[in-house]
Amino acid sequence: MTQHIIQNPEFQALLKHVMEEKIPFCQLLGIKLSSFDPDNPQISIDMREQLLGNFSKGMLHGGVIASVLDSMAGFAILLKMAQHSPKDDAMSQLKEFSRMSTIDLRIDYLQPGLGKSFTASAEVTRLGKRIANVLMTLKNEKNDLIATGAAAFMLHEKA
Repeated sequence: MTQHIIQNPEFQALLKHVMEEKIPFCQLLGIKLSSFDPDNPQISIDMREQLLGNFSKGMLHGGVIASVLDSMAGFAILLKMAQHSPKDDAMSQLKEFSRMSTIDLRIDYLQPGLGKSFTASAEVTRLGKRIANVLMTLKNEKNDLIATGAAAFMLHEKA
């Protein structure tokens, strides 16, 4: 049996390169891919001064939280697509990213974004032909739940 595309080191390296280095906003946020498990995908960021919203209290900016959770949702969908419809090679699988766009994003801020590092995770609750739905969470290094999110993504026709 051939290795599944998600475990393919070339696919993981390409995806890391794109999200961590080629997408300028993800690079600005400092996003790092930490789990490629399609049932428990994770990304992380470290707190930096540039990400502060309330500088006097040292809290993560709400827009950063929303952006990290939105990025988490896209990453989770891409992995789920790779799990359900694997392509022949890493580059073809990565091109699936261009088929997605956020159409709805809801964030619930549960407590101040205090911490040294943060981990986002997600669960794809529906992967249809045109729409994907995702639930996301953001926790700090103490495992405090900072925010939750729900997103809907449009899956566009192949170009």
